[in-house]
Amino acid sequence: MIAMKTLFLTHSKFNKRKRVSNIKRTIRKKLKNYGDKYVDYRMGMAGAVVMASIVFSINYIGTDNLLGATTAALKQGTYTFFFGGVITKMSERLSTEIKRKVLALIAACLIPSMVSITLTFGMHNLKGTPKPLESTIPTAVMVIPSTFIWGLINRRKMEKQSDNLQNEAIKKGG
Repeated sequence: MIAMKTLFLTHSKFNKRKRVSNIKRTIRKKLKNYGDKYVDYRMGMAGAVVMASIVFSINYIGTDNLLGATTAALKQGTYTFFFGGVITKMSERLSTEIKRKVLALIAACLIPSMVSITLTFGMHNLKGTPKPLESTIPTAVMVIPSTFIWGLINRRKMEKQSDNLQNEAIKKGG
């Protein structure tokens, strides 16, 4: 009887741990799928390094204020890592999900660019950035051509995949 109780309790604890582990695995998988769908982390990191360096230079050279320049660079780097990845993925999705190519490329460039410029200017207007307008200019200069090129690259990749699928279907049918 005691052996049976011990077996039941051990089995019950094991199942509970296993269920918790499965729940954690499911949550991680959902977060990864969300991230893959809406965020490009690699492009976010690359953009963060470049933009933080530029903003630091603008603010330090213009004011000789190391603390202010560092604050501005940290804000820009953090912002670009998170939102730059989202902006990049937004451009990619707009360029591939809108059917008409010209409209897709215009949307893939303008919508993410306007969102990015507006958010950057708003972030730099918070306390700590000595030159908020000047700190926004690099974003404006870089985001417009970047989103256009990124949208064009992804649109061409999608069209090429579509052509390959059509050619395979023709070969199988013919």
